[in-house]
Amino acid sequence: MVGKRQTSSNLGKAFFLILLIVVLIIVGSILIDLVANMTGVGINLNIPIITNMRSKSLKKKIRASEDPFLLLREELNKREQRLDLLEEQQINQKNEIEKERLLNDKKLETLKEKETELNKKAEFLDQRDRQWEDKQQNIREQAVKLYNMPPKDAVGIMEKQSEADIVDILRAIDAYSEELGQSSTSPYLLSLIGQINQEKAANVLRKLKYSVNETKTAVEEDDEIDE
Repeated sequence: MVGKRQTSSNLGKAFFLILLIVVLIIVGSILIDLVANMTGVGINLNIPIITNMRSKSLKKKIRASEDPFLLLREELNKREQRLDLLEEQQINQKNEIEKERLLNDKKLETLKEKETELNKKAEFLDQRDRQWEDKQQNIREQAVKLYNMPPKDAVGIMEKQSEADIVDILRAIDAYSEELGQSSTSPYLLSLIGQINQEKAANVLRKLKYSVNETKTAVEEDDEIDE
């Protein structure tokens, strides 16, 4: 009985020792592999369990390291999109401002052209008025001069002028005579012109009659008396 008990006890101790050796071998191998991976010195045993654990740990570390960069890239992409949108809005706004400027320039150019045209018309009218005033002043001066000249000398000058000028001068002589309160010499001067050039005198008389001026000249009144 004692021998059997000793045999069982020895077998238990041997099994325990074997199990302890196996555990020590595994733990030692793990430690050796970890040290070799961490320091790069030693023997890398490539134990599947350890390799799998190390692979999972490495993937976690990679994901952990990639996540901040991924978020950063997404943020950068969003910022870039916002900048692109802002740039596009600025370009559109700039184009609108340019269109508005061109439209305003065109309107301003049109206004300047109209202003130039109006100025030209005003200048033309002013020039025409000045010419008319100068002509009236010249006719007035001639009428006064001819009124105070001997009639034959006056007719010698008048006969050389155009029919329209003779009509104006005769009317100016009428006005000047009225200012002086004396009878006009127009009928007498026209009769003298008729002695030199009957056709011109007749044309002058006709123009005097059909003038737009409602006031009758001394020539017209004299002609009515003759009739």
